[in-house]
Amino acid sequence: MLAMVIYVLIVSVLLSAAALVAEYAAKQRGASRRWIWMTSIVASLLLPLIIANVTIQVPDLIKQANTAKSIVLRDTTSVHVPMAVLDLGMPDLNVESDRGDAQFHRIWLAASLLVLAALVLSGGLLYWRKRHWVQGTLCGTSVLIAPDVGPAVVGLLRPCMVVPTWLLQESAARQQFVMAHEQSHLDARDPQMLTIALCLLVVMPWNLPLWWQFHRLRRAIEVDCDARVLRGGRDVGEYCETLIQVGQNQSSYIAAVAAMSESGSFLEQRIKIMLLKPGKWARLSALAMIGVSVGVAAFAAQVTPPDSADAPAEHEVNVSPAVLANYAGIYRFGPYSVMTVKLDGSQLYGQLTGQRFVPYQASSNNSFFVTRLNVHLNFVVDTQGQTTAMEFYQNGHHVTAPRIDAATAQGILKVLDARVSAQQPYPDSEQVLQIVLTQNPDAPRLSPDLAKLIREQKPAAEAFLSKLGPMTSHEFIGVTPQGWDKYLVRHENGTEVVGFVLDTDGTIYGSYRRQ
Repeated sequence: MLAMVIYVLIVSVLLSAAALVAEYAAKQRGASRRWIWMTSIVASLLLPLIIANVTIQVPDLIKQANTAKSIVLRDTTSVHVPMAVLDLGMPDLNVESDRGDAQFHRIWLAASLLVLAALVLSGGLLYWRKRHWVQGTLCGTSVLIAPDVGPAVVGLLRPCMVVPTWLLQESAARQQFVMAHEQSHLDARDPQMLTIALCLLVVMPWNLPLWWQFHRLRRAIEVDCDARVLRGGRDVGEYCETLIQVGQNQSSYIAAVAAMSESGSFLEQRIKIMLLKPGKWARLSALAMIGVSVGVAAFAAQVTPPDSADAPAEHEVNVSPAVLANYAGIYRFGPYSVMTVKLDGSQLYGQLTGQRFVPYQASSNNSFFVTRLNVHLNFVVDTQGQTTAMEFYQNGHHVTAPRIDAATAQGILKVLDARVSAQQPYPDSEQVLQIVLTQNPDAPRLSPDLAKLIREQKPAAEAFLSKLGPMTSHEFIGVTPQGWDKYLVRHENGTEVVGFVLDTDGTIYGSYRRQ
């Protein structure tokens, strides 16, 4: 789940940058801006979902006309997020990540409900305040008159204008400017646009770039409204003076509504925008910015989403409990870990040392998978029909786990308990650390599988390590619950955590490096 959150945030930041550049292009040409930010908000929500999950059918022009081929959109992307973790060894059936995902979903739901409750409360408070405002008429238009609110447009189903009492004492010209501004909001349906944008924020309240886009949308709505008023032939100087007068009589807070009164700094920006004269190269500059904006948006669409944990990798089949019972037992996974397989009714489960039982789905009589953990495994059966080993595959890792008896398993776990209790490094731990840090697949003492993984991940490792810079120091920080030596390694540009585990013959069985 964390990988997907990071992916969504990256896409949202890129789309925010694209919208910002597009807004500057619109500024050069005096074009509308609010739809740029509304599009950015919608795209920030939909683009990650579409790229990660949608498959489209297109006609196959090479073969027969009535045939079609499937294109998985995630497979068309080309920008991979750099790895922050180099995991080079032991498989991980840790379902703590599932607990974390469930916790995040609960927090997400709570945050959405909290934002929704705040919007409902804000709407209720506004309705209560409206009951105390006075119905009146200004410049021939029906308005609500409030002591310290407005000018603004309030309401969703039947939006109406609210003006402050001080406006009634102003000249007819300034009143007309204010009414023209608020009427322009109504004609453009700006209140409805703001409401839709707020509802979209409820869907993904943790997405901070989305809130920044909403902030820019609110400002773009006011700038666009100013432009529409001036296009009606009104004097820009007098209109700016009216804005200054409104700014000097700040309205009290009335939630996210289309309001002429904003902060003093933003009013100053609006005035500068209205007085801005197009430069000599304004059109060329706008075209260049549009090209940059489209390029950044296209780059966002090319970011590769993380693998979907919910996509079914294989078709599940039913296997007889009598067949499944033959797989129940204990399998050795490295020097300090065992996999316990049990049968509960017609469901097969597996548990790696220190973790919970995970259900296996069958793809054939002896092949199984766990989609959410990207795990595939096969049970090896001899000519007498006895299960002798498990072939385990996860994220490029391959482990052949021989079947062992209960006494052997107890001995492995006893050694693990003693090692974890002692919290002492291997006798040659410092030497092993230096081997791991070299990332050399031809280094001595590496197991064949670990050497193969290091060789395969070398490009990602180099990118990961180049950002950290040269190592400056390191310190042993303990033995993990799985029996791995763990070090904190400091570099010029950051730190990393390095772990490794040795087999009984001193071979480096597995390692990891994490920021």
